[in-house]
Amino acid sequence: MNMSLFTSTLFTSLSICVLIVFTQPLHGRLTLDHLPGVQMLHGKPVPRIGGVGLFLGLLAAWGLAPDSLGSLLAPLLVAGLPALGAGLLEDITKLIGVRVRLLATMVSGVLICLLTGASLDHLDIPLIDPLFALSPVAVLFTAFALAGIANAINIIDGVNGLASGVLVCCSAAIGLVAAGVGDTELAWTAALLAAASAGFWLVNFPFGKLFLGDGGAYFGGFALAWLAVLLPMRNPDVSPWVGLLVCAYPVIETLYTILRRLRSHQSPGAPDAAHLHSLVMSCLVARRAPGWPAWAQHSLVSLPLWGLAAAPAALAIWLALEPAQNLALAFAGMFVAYHLIYRLVLCRQKARPASPLRQDPRQEHLHAPR
Repeated sequence: MNMSLFTSTLFTSLSICVLIVFTQPLHGRLTLDHLPGVQMLHGKPVPRIGGVGLFLGLLAAWGLAPDSLGSLLAPLLVAGLPALGAGLLEDITKLIGVRVRLLATMVSGVLICLLTGASLDHLDIPLIDPLFALSPVAVLFTAFALAGIANAINIIDGVNGLASGVLVCCSAAIGLVAAGVGDTELAWTAALLAAASAGFWLVNFPFGKLFLGDGGAYFGGFALAWLAVLLPMRNPDVSPWVGLLVCAYPVIETLYTILRRLRSHQSPGAPDAAHLHSLVMSCLVARRAPGWPAWAQHSLVSLPLWGLAAAPAALAIWLALEPAQNLALAFAGMFVAYHLIYRLVLCRQKARPASPLRQDPRQEHLHAPR
């Protein structure tokens, strides 16, 4: 039953995404990503409402799921509506600022805590954990964490297949940890999120026919973050640091971006083209394969960055039942590794002339990082 449910979820998400692509002439006036910007890397307008396919894939899963899984999916779908809605409004109007989207996602976080009665009640940090005995503190911190990871997925949504591939990887890691500790319902819920994400991924990678958009990034990130919260809440032997380690790549990218912008006296929410995936594109891929089609260049960027996401996720699976300090050290090690990789790529970019990628009018189907 659960395997057929997984297949149905993937097929529904894939079908909706394909339908969006083929009906582009009907809705393209509203849904195409056509505004120029500092992060714009594609030349041909592409629909950016792939989040609709992801959401409807999970909605179909809820409709077919047994009660044990439906009880986990229902609050996720209901509470995720503000995050999805604010993102879709941005995808359509291009007028919704990042603060409004973050606030909407925090509303989703508060709502799911109220619907389920669950929230982070400890972080395995002795001096801070007593504060989580206060319910408002626990709920607000959980909502903040959910919004943070959702925004992190949006930040890495910059090249074909990257964000959706990370969603698949991280969801699968949470599912494997949950299965390892006997939490079958949570394991299958994570598998369904991976299936819905994979349905979109098949349309987005490698040709970039559809983008996840803010709606998909915020909803998918919110769903992933909530599963990361549920994992230690339902399984006391698992530290909250496991979920953080699973999501290390997007979280570290976000922290690094904030620090980098503050150091440059910029607003943390200001867009730029200095994310790791942007540097890899301009420094390594575009210079080593300048004659390749743009979609192939995107593929080359996503492949190593999937590895950067998979490494901490694999560590989280391996260290799932280890003490919190070991997991914290692993996360710190990943931060150092990310810093070294970023500096290496940045130095290579500064040592070479600028890439002709953006000046080549033939480049099409390139996604725009947010």
